[in-house]
Amino acid sequence: MSRPLAPGQFGRQERAQDQLQYEVSVIRKLIYVIVTDRQGKPITDLRKDEFALFDNGKEMTITEYENHTLSIPGEERRPPAARATPLEKAPPRAAPLMSRSFFFLFDLVFADPGGLRLARKAALRFCETDLEHNDQIAVLSFGGGRSLKAHHLPDKDHVAARRAIESIGLSSLMPIAPIRPSGESQTRIVVSGSVDSPYNIISSGGSSRVGPIVARNFIWALDSLAQALRYAPGQKVIVLYSNGLHPSYLSRGQFFQSGNADVGRAYTDLCHKLAAASASVFAVNTEESEYFKVPESQKGIQSLREIASETGGRLFGDIYAEPDHMEKINTLRGAYYVLGYPIEESWDGRYHKVRVKVTRPGCEVNAQPGYFDPKPFPEYSDLEKRIHLVDLALSEKPLSQEPVRFAMQALPWSSVPPDDIRFIAEIPVGRLNDVIGPRLEAVSLVFNDLDELVDTRRVELDLTQSEFREKSVFFQADLSAQPGNYKCRLVLRNMETGQGAVAAASTIVPKPDPNVIILFPPLFLISREPSVYLSGGSAKNQRTKDQARDAGADVARGFPVEVEKYAPLFEESLLGGSEIYAITQCTGKSAADSTLSASLRNPATEEVFTVPLVIITERAEKDGRSFLLRLSVPKILPGAYHLVISAEAEGTVSRIAKKIQIE
Repeated sequence: MSRPLAPGQFGRQERAQDQLQYEVSVIRKLIYVIVTDRQGKPITDLRKDEFALFDNGKEMTITEYENHTLSIPGEERRPPAARATPLEKAPPRAAPLMSRSFFFLFDLVFADPGGLRLARKAALRFCETDLEHNDQIAVLSFGGGRSLKAHHLPDKDHVAARRAIESIGLSSLMPIAPIRPSGESQTRIVVSGSVDSPYNIISSGGSSRVGPIVARNFIWALDSLAQALRYAPGQKVIVLYSNGLHPSYLSRGQFFQSGNADVGRAYTDLCHKLAAASASVFAVNTEESEYFKVPESQKGIQSLREIASETGGRLFGDIYAEPDHMEKINTLRGAYYVLGYPIEESWDGRYHKVRVKVTRPGCEVNAQPGYFDPKPFPEYSDLEKRIHLVDLALSEKPLSQEPVRFAMQALPWSSVPPDDIRFIAEIPVGRLNDVIGPRLEAVSLVFNDLDELVDTRRVELDLTQSEFREKSVFFQADLSAQPGNYKCRLVLRNMETGQGAVAAASTIVPKPDPNVIILFPPLFLISREPSVYLSGGSAKNQRTKDQARDAGADVARGFPVEVEKYAPLFEESLLGGSEIYAITQCTGKSAADSTLSASLRNPATEEVFTVPLVIITERAEKDGRSFLLRLSVPKILPGAYHLVISAEAEGTVSRIAKKIQIE
């Protein structure tokens, strides 16, 4: 009997044997070790019998041994020392026991353009000249939100990794928060287009609120990286290019503020989590040279020094003074040993402290400090589950897994709170075999531009019934937000395995203005065989698993239509000569007297075609009127068009346009 593996996209260490008995299995644990003399020069000729390894204080039998000598200053690369014991004379493996793993992490918020340019060149030069065939490379960036962007996930495709680094130019900088907080707004220099384009000056403003929020997001994003790296084998080298977090954001030193003290504590916890995941941070300061004379107590370099020292890495200081930092990292990590030993897989999530000793005098040992036993998803802490959920929701390439993607729309549904945003999604039951189970949650989330969670709804669903495979299944939830721009997500997650499916959309909640008419974006519908609608709840109604199934009446109250006979249209293509339906709303003092019309416009030729529109039903809402419309698509040449719906009353006009494809 086996238990479900905690979700993770990063590879686990290889099993040495199949299961031995019942739930007990044996795996091979691999430990990455660097040995130097007292002057810091690598020692490369140690034998296996000169090592002793302890797991939680218990000495283990070392059954696997490799010696790698890749890069030593002043010496030619040479093969490992001869192996003496019978085990060491075994035929060479096709691949090493453990590959080196490099994670290039570019901070695109707390960074200066000159330093970012040099960082990019150094990373590319390393990929072109110093990589070993089996080295794994990942390319990540921080853009201000609660998730890291994965430009390239860790693998041995070095060509793709180089392309990913090349894609990060100066135009990638995201000046959404002050690098050096002060009482005045600061000016950031960013570039439009290629890295060789002329500078454009953009003022970022000096919001005292934005900086701490983005600093929290930085910590959260790296927290999710640490969580994903827990079960990846060996030592992970994170090369962090950043100016660091200003001490005012972490409430450190002269900038101590009790309101931000929790951010400082979270940063300290992050350093410990990275160290526990055997991830060493080599930090490179990307600060412009004009700021070198500013006292360190007033710069972010202190945070870089902290994360490097706490994780067993190194701070290389200013990139202008350390242009060869990648060569130094390669030297420090280019001569290493891999020690392996068998352990029983316990599935309890415990942290094992590892200690490695060398019997030869004068040796200093640097080994990964330990590892986590895997644990099933239900045993994740509440914080770990939240980190996992946010990573699924916001990341284009989540660190934990590759989720199933499905379609949804998020529409402003009212200008009067609550329930300002309506989620409509089609659940692809037939594609969710790895997700559907007896414990399935549906979490609707609304994030603002800074990835702060504005509102959320959660229900439990049971999609195992046969009718859900025979009918189309739709999901509706109502959430609340103030006027503004929002990222909307629906996450379906199996609470036993952590496997998930994600739908994403964005929307704008308009600011109400009683003096003008406002037309809301429409929800397009088509006639379809009977469908099943599930409710994800509203501000007034948080549903349980049993209640979510009986959602017909609740959904019907939210639509001026018999929902079971219609289905939302998520595709952006229509057949000429067909009919579609649309639900839309008008707000404002003249909403009741508005005149609605529709047309198709060819953006290439500016030709306009009238679309016959019939109002089937309308009804009063708390802030205006809602309409069910029937639109007759004319028979016109296939191509790209803009479908425009207009509302006009008392001399004011409001228009909504949607790009569609006529086939």
